[in-house]
Amino acid sequence: MDVHPLKTLLQLQLASDSSAVAHLPFTLASLTAASLVPSPHSPKWTARINSLLHAKTSDARWAGLCLAHKTALLSQAIMIESAQSWIGVALPLLAKKEPSPVHSAAVRLLRVIFSAATEMSEFQRQVATPNVLKFTTAVMPLAENHPDVDLKVLILSTLTRLIPLYPTLHRASQNALSSLCFTFLNGNPFKPPNHKLTTAASQLYAVLHLTGGKVGAANLWRKSVDDTLAFAWSSFSSLRTTFLVDGRLPLAIAGSNEPLTSIPLNLDRLRCCIAVLNDLFVATVYRPIQVPLGALVKLALALVTCKKDEKTDQHFDATTRTMESAVTPHIWSLGCRLVSSLADSFGPQLTPHLPRLVSCLTIQLEQESLSATRLSFLEALRAALSHGHALYSTMTANRLAKAVLPIASILIDRRTDARPAEIETGKSKKGKKRARDFEGDEVFRTGHEVVCPTTDDSQALFCAFVVLRLLLRTASLSAALQSIVCRVALSALLALPEMLPSALSPDPQSHSLLLDEVQEICVEFASASVEGLSKSLGLVVGSCSTQGKKSREIELLLHPRLPPLMRSMPGVEALSLFRAEESQEESDLLKSLGLVSADPPTMEPQPTMEAEPVASVVPHATLSPPPMSQQPSTPQLPPLAEKPAPIAAPPRTALPPRPPAAQLQQQRAQQPKIAPPAPPATEVAMQVEDDEKNEEMPSIDLDSDSDAE
Repeated sequence: MDVHPLKTLLQLQLASDSSAVAHLPFTLASLTAASLVPSPHSPKWTARINSLLHAKTSDARWAGLCLAHKTALLSQAIMIESAQSWIGVALPLLAKKEPSPVHSAAVRLLRVIFSAATEMSEFQRQVATPNVLKFTTAVMPLAENHPDVDLKVLILSTLTRLIPLYPTLHRASQNALSSLCFTFLNGNPFKPPNHKLTTAASQLYAVLHLTGGKVGAANLWRKSVDDTLAFAWSSFSSLRTTFLVDGRLPLAIAGSNEPLTSIPLNLDRLRCCIAVLNDLFVATVYRPIQVPLGALVKLALALVTCKKDEKTDQHFDATTRTMESAVTPHIWSLGCRLVSSLADSFGPQLTPHLPRLVSCLTIQLEQESLSATRLSFLEALRAALSHGHALYSTMTANRLAKAVLPIASILIDRRTDARPAEIETGKSKKGKKRARDFEGDEVFRTGHEVVCPTTDDSQALFCAFVVLRLLLRTASLSAALQSIVCRVALSALLALPEMLPSALSPDPQSHSLLLDEVQEICVEFASASVEGLSKSLGLVVGSCSTQGKKSREIELLLHPRLPPLMRSMPGVEALSLFRAEESQEESDLLKSLGLVSADPPTMEPQPTMEAEPVASVVPHATLSPPPMSQQPSTPQLPPLAEKPAPIAAPPRTALPPRPPAAQLQQQRAQQPKIAPPAPPATEVAMQVEDDEKNEEMPSIDLDSDSDAE
């Protein structure tokens, strides 16, 4: 017969207080819901927890609080039975001077008790309701004055969870809770911002409007938004005191004369305001409310469009101007966060403001070259295009595509691994031989250049392809830019599988994410026409195996004849994959975007091969052939000089056989020993090409050919 787990724990691990503290991790890991099913050992287990809670040492009390918390999570029956006694022990501990682990364990236990049995009205009436307000009153001074940041974050998150469950109980404490939030949201110029603490305080402030009830919650929410907007405008104006606003400098704010403290303080305040607005946008409101979308968009545009260097004739402090210019990229980043939050929360309602937002972001993206700043603009553009309606402005869509294409083209514009022998064309033949002796040494190189050296670069590249995919879905993009975007995506699709993840980015996941995004672009473009989709079986199957989203791809394979598209997207056959197929507009766009290769195309000299001299085709054989009258009867070196001549001769004699046979016989009679016949001449020309590639010259006995003839 198996021994009950609780009996083993009680006899061994929990035999004494010191043993309970030492073996607490093992005890917590051994507890399961099955072991806490009502049994003869359950009362003994509860009594042992109570004895630990009333222990004299703080470590034993901490062990008892942890065991009670684990028991409350696994067994609701034991929690309901022992909740009253546990609250009587844990709640007074919050007002005493205890170590931080004891306070943290007490807060976690009380949070589970107050939020785990909300469906039991009698338990709520007798146990939870009389003690929730006491708990809030006890933890507020602890959150404001305790030095432990993790404990503060825990208390703020606990209050954020309890206020929606007991809104009317916290109505009297709303002002005190607001003051507690402002303690962490008012900015601090002397310490770096603590993002965890700011996020916890912002989330708590975003649920305080629920204390007004179902009727007053909407008004309190709107008041919170208006107050936050006013505070954000005040902080932003304090950061632009040396820049013109409506043609004049803004009025100086009292108490902000010292730039070393005022600029970091107001920047931190602006960051807190953006965090509060983001949380207010996703807060729960029981009644329909009117969102001040125009005022929010105005603030976002002001943050995004502020300039770094602005000429003015007004007098200002040079130190203040330098510091305000230095924090401008941070203001841009905060503005992009606000635009992303507005697009995520009010996407369809943002459509009237979408062209202006996209235009401003595009202008900033064209002017900024830093990876971190470009990433913020690209993320804002992705959110605006993803959640809003289609962009109907042709000029804005084309300009955005021109700004994003150079960022996406860095994936296919890599010439860093080229060998020096291929780049430098002015070296001698001996130098080329020495370079080719080390062919393949790039395998042993450790200094390969990475396409995206930082994580910001890889994320910016990914966002650039996402923006291009969203632009292809609109009907505003011109046909030439559609073709260029699809060609860039196709080139990336061919280049990514041949590239190691470490050669793309230090982040190993960026390669797979980018490949999935590029495949999605190609699949969407291929599905624009039946002809293109019928030729894209491998692409669709490849996207199924990598992305894991098979429903849409299987639907494309089973029903390739989709309904008529609402966008003007050309088919795959409209792509210009060669330079000869490009239109003049597309060629000009490629040159303006810098997507045309700087190396001359290798296929251009072929149409004029017959008219050009052979010296232009074979660079190292630059000597012209000597006259026929000066050649000896049995030469050795002159035939090497004449070998390039038959290269152009076979195309003229083999393709259009116009010269008569008598003329050929006459030529052979005039040159019986020097000019070889036509088939050997073709073989000699091929040997010249092999000589250029392999640096080996086969021995040719010309005397034997003459004797055979």
